[in-house]
Amino acid sequence: MPENLPQALKVSELAKYLSTVISNNVPQLWVRGEVSNLRIQQNKNVFFTLKDEESKISCVIMNYSEAQGAVKNLSDGLEILLYGNVSYYKKEGSISFFVESVLLLGEGILKQKFEQLRQKLEAEGFFDKARKRKIPEYPEWVGVVTSPTGAAIHDILNVTNRRFGSVNIIVFPAAVQGDGAAHEVARSIKVANKYAGHLLDVLIVGRGGGSIEDLWCFNEEPVARAIFHSKVPVISAVGHEIDYTIADYVADMRAPTPSAAAELVVKDRNQLTDYVRNLSFRAEQLVNTRIDQFRMILDNKGGPALKRIFMTSLSDISMHLSNLMHRFDSVYQSKIRQWTHQIGLYREKIETLNPTKILERGYSITYRVDNNGERNTLRASKDTKAGDNLLTILSSGEVKSRVEE
Repeated sequence: MPENLPQALKVSELAKYLSTVISNNVPQLWVRGEVSNLRIQQNKNVFFTLKDEESKISCVIMNYSEAQGAVKNLSDGLEILLYGNVSYYKKEGSISFFVESVLLLGEGILKQKFEQLRQKLEAEGFFDKARKRKIPEYPEWVGVVTSPTGAAIHDILNVTNRRFGSVNIIVFPAAVQGDGAAHEVARSIKVANKYAGHLLDVLIVGRGGGSIEDLWCFNEEPVARAIFHSKVPVISAVGHEIDYTIADYVADMRAPTPSAAAELVVKDRNQLTDYVRNLSFRAEQLVNTRIDQFRMILDNKGGPALKRIFMTSLSDISMHLSNLMHRFDSVYQSKIRQWTHQIGLYREKIETLNPTKILERGYSITYRVDNNGERNTLRASKDTKAGDNLLTILSSGEVKSRVEE
């Protein structure tokens, strides 16, 4: 060994030194970042990485830590705040953050609220399958609670016109995003229920896709309770197929998208026509088979008297069927006239409630338009400020303006 070597520490001595420096000089602190590579061991120790755009650090939640209660809410990609202490693991030469407390941020808070409301409503029986009603197979009147300017209503109308254009669609407008949206959706569901039993057969409640924040009004309690108390069967159609909301759990049926909801309630005209033709063919075949059976019986038994008895019976049956058909036709025509008159009355009522007709009387609707193009109905001057962009809808055309004061 060469002489005059510099004095050196052993690796274990350096590790011990680093551990002492960190434990004596780094206090307990809060750190913020995004969860990744989350792993939960059988002994309930939790390991994950907390990262930001530039760095990352290994984190540990021990099975005895008070932070264990928050583990069920953790997932990869979640932004969180952690409180704990930094420790140097001498054996592996690595630094870890030992977590004592967890605070959820952004989407994490919403997921926590979602779970709390889901558990509350489940305990009250909101999700019981026994209370869910069957969706009418051939509805004539379909209500839709959604934004009248959103993609959802356009998708529903396109599907309806393609499959069976004579089905009637009634739109109950509501904001489906932003402050107050949940109360608007709940109010529109209640308004729709005024027509339960005599005009409305089924109600679609939903909107197109978006972030968890965009869809959040369908995770709020007013909407859940309005759906639960609805007398009209409700189909929830919120977002895309992967999106699940509280409204989906409460509704009588869930559709993955608004277009899928329209396909569920509006039958295809061509398929119905083929079905009716098939039934008619089968009925004709059955009647012909029965007639052939009677003829065989007559031929086998023989005798003019026996034939007359059977022919008389067939004539009586034919007359009875003819009378029944005549009575049915009379009742049917009477019902058609009654329904036509009733529909005319409803149509007049709907026409009086038509927002376009209100606009023609000199009224207008003004929206506050944000930088993303989203519209929020303006009801009071205090809801806007200088510099806001406004859009006013008139009976003919639109006016864009900017608030000065």
